[in-house]
Amino acid sequence: MTVRTKPAFGLRRDGSIDRRYFLRTAGRLGVGAFGASSLGLAGIAAAQQPFSLGWIRPTTGRLASSFSYLYIGGLIAIEEINAQGGILGRPITRVEEDDEASPAKEPAIIKKLQGAGVNFVAGPTGSSQALSSLATTTPAKIIQATYANGAEMGDGIKYPYHYQCTFNTNQQGEIAARYLVETMKLKKIGIIQENTAFGEQATAASRATLKKLGLEPVKVEVYPLNAPDLNTYVGNLRKAGIDGMIAWIANVPNAAMAFNAMNAQKWYPPITGHNGLFLDALFDLVPAEALTHVYGTMYRSLMWTGTTYPGPRQVAFAKKVATFYPEGKGSGVPVANSPYYDFLHVLKMVIEGEKSFEPEKVKRALDSVKGYQGLLGAINFTPENHTAIGIEDIALASVSSGKDPKSMGVFREMAK
Repeated sequence: MTVRTKPAFGLRRDGSIDRRYFLRTAGRLGVGAFGASSLGLAGIAAAQQPFSLGWIRPTTGRLASSFSYLYIGGLIAIEEINAQGGILGRPITRVEEDDEASPAKEPAIIKKLQGAGVNFVAGPTGSSQALSSLATTTPAKIIQATYANGAEMGDGIKYPYHYQCTFNTNQQGEIAARYLVETMKLKKIGIIQENTAFGEQATAASRATLKKLGLEPVKVEVYPLNAPDLNTYVGNLRKAGIDGMIAWIANVPNAAMAFNAMNAQKWYPPITGHNGLFLDALFDLVPAEALTHVYGTMYRSLMWTGTTYPGPRQVAFAKKVATFYPEGKGSGVPVANSPYYDFLHVLKMVIEGEKSFEPEKVKRALDSVKGYQGLLGAINFTPENHTAIGIEDIALASVSSGKDPKSMGVFREMAK
């Protein structure tokens, strides 16, 4: 998508500045003809220059298509902000860099952006990519939001310039475990996890919560991402006699393997797990009965109940995704779950509050954000805590409710 920006001033054909346009611009900035003269053309021109935002995502490589829709929320935010006059009158323009989803490429990309004078960055996506990027952005004091759910990504002491505008794996693990034990009153909990850093972190969080509740998982099955099927892993959990399962499966192919294995064994335990289970492609790969009691972690602001429905801002967002971004079809929940929409709107708010783009001033303002009502929930930061969303704004939602017209491709029904 190309971001259209207006020139700093209206120009005549000979290249000189149109005086009437100049005076109108000065008026919008709150200065009269005398003040405009003292401010000078250079000062007003600087105020009208685009605001350069680093934009790191894979446009080539094997994950380019899988990650593309995760940036749609950021694109919508840029459109909305620019339609409102930009940030302090400066339209946002993306300085885009292709990282090929490769952690090894992140340091060079950040140094390139730094050399171009970019102080604010959206991306990359992926925990490994984010950590590699932060190794360079942190000492450079570049303010950044990545799409990574690891709890350490919200540590404001370790990563003082990174802002995690999502929930984290610790919160997901707690929500998933508590629902099975406290709401469903189950005692024999099993866990299946992918053999990744995410799987390990989420399983550790689930174990910690189960321990608080006086339980240990009956069995934990760990599978490699390239497993040809998951029948053996699922069968081991069933033989162990579990009555509830926590599934840390972050991609559709592996999820389809797991649910089809359960269907083949005619075994349908209640399952809680990752928000990656909400991709609509799952409906074409798995029998409906296998998804009846499957729930994923999600934001309360994107759920409906018997008496509530997402608010006007969330509905407007869902309509924009459906109308203007066909590449997001079937991926509406991950589109909305991306951090970039809320990050950019919060960034606009604090920069305009400070009337400054200076990173240290912006950082101090971000560290003081309290109760900003974002798309995903109430956003709060402190100097120590850079995870925006509190656990009170997270719940479990039904995977199968994605077939309901109420979902609008983005929303889901809250688990009962």
